[in-house]
Amino acid sequence: MKKLHWIILSSALAFSACSTTMSSPQIAQVNDTLPKISSIKSISDITSIAFEWEPLYDQNIAGYYIYRANAAGAPMELIAKIKNKFQTHYTDTNLEPNTRYYYSMKTFNELGQVSQDGVSIEAFTNRVIDPVPFVQAIVGLPNRVKIVWRPHPDVRVNSYIIERANMKDMKFKELTRVKNRLSAEYIDDSLKPDESFQYRIIALTYDGIKSTPSKIVESTTKALPPMVSNLQASKDAPRKIILTWDKIDYADFAYYKIYSSSTTFLPFSVVAKTSENTYEDVVKGVAEKRYYKVSMVDKDGLESPIASEPVEGITLGAPLAPSIVLCAVEDDGIRVEWVDNDDRAKEYIVKRSGGGSNAVFKEIKSKQLKDITAVPGKVYSYEVIAIDANGIESKASDKFTAVK
Repeated sequence: MKKLHWIILSSALAFSACSTTMSSPQIAQVNDTLPKISSIKSISDITSIAFEWEPLYDQNIAGYYIYRANAAGAPMELIAKIKNKFQTHYTDTNLEPNTRYYYSMKTFNELGQVSQDGVSIEAFTNRVIDPVPFVQAIVGLPNRVKIVWRPHPDVRVNSYIIERANMKDMKFKELTRVKNRLSAEYIDDSLKPDESFQYRIIALTYDGIKSTPSKIVESTTKALPPMVSNLQASKDAPRKIILTWDKIDYADFAYYKIYSSSTTFLPFSVVAKTSENTYEDVVKGVAEKRYYKVSMVDKDGLESPIASEPVEGITLGAPLAPSIVLCAVEDDGIRVEWVDNDDRAKEYIVKRSGGGSNAVFKEIKSKQLKDITAVPGKVYSYEVIAIDANGIESKASDKFTAVK
């Protein structure tokens, strides 16, 4: 006579192929004639445990129930119903790493009857893989941080997760993923100068298992070169403006960059690069104004901050116009005399108009002229222009008129 018992099968968790999720508890009869599972083998991974049992092909069974408990003596919960009696393998997934679990199995028939309890086993999931053994952040690179590490020794690793945290909130966020276990570096570019970040690396297996994070490393991008100071622009150089500024002793110095504009309202454009702390800007014209800014550029192309206000430079202006003090008619011509209004004049030009013929008298070294070409009865006007040592001409003096 068959001996029948009643047991409660709890709701199921995760299932492998050929299993069915148990959505609610159900009552099943125990049939003593159904074969019990007497041997279960297991093999573990970090978040899964795989099972193998002896086949029961010729027995009057329809499949298997698999149960699991998370602690010794805790009630077993049904996690899988395998409807194929020819199946002899099952994998329990989504488990916690480095954790002990307890398992048992029962067979069932087409009537839904189950066997007596079979063998129970303990199984452990593996601990999480070790962190990446060595990580280093390179400091002082321009607008970037380079992270290098030692490839993870576990051959199950197939990629790395790079996480970054800024120094304000210290919250790590995934930055990128680097494929291939043997990869050993990542460059975080497009950063700003003098920015600081923290980094850590997580190894990722083919199964999507993450290692514990590596040690945290910190890096700061290269700061901008120092700002140029004491920029001066000349105001008395002929046809040029001379710029000078304080020399900067900077290990990574490459060159200075000179910006110029004809007005403070227009954009500044680069006019020169120089390795010296002086520059001569050739500017045509007298009393021409230019505005300047100067920066320093280092060997990595980083440019120093630039002053918000430019420096004004002016080319040498014209000498003052002479003043005619005498324009007298004499027997042999017309005498013109003048005086300087500054000491820059080195020679003079006298221009004559009227009398039917204009004339220009050049390279006059003294401050007087006898115009012996004047014709009696004619009216002449004279004006004098001073020329300095640089060939810069003054405006013309006031005109004086005489009748020969």
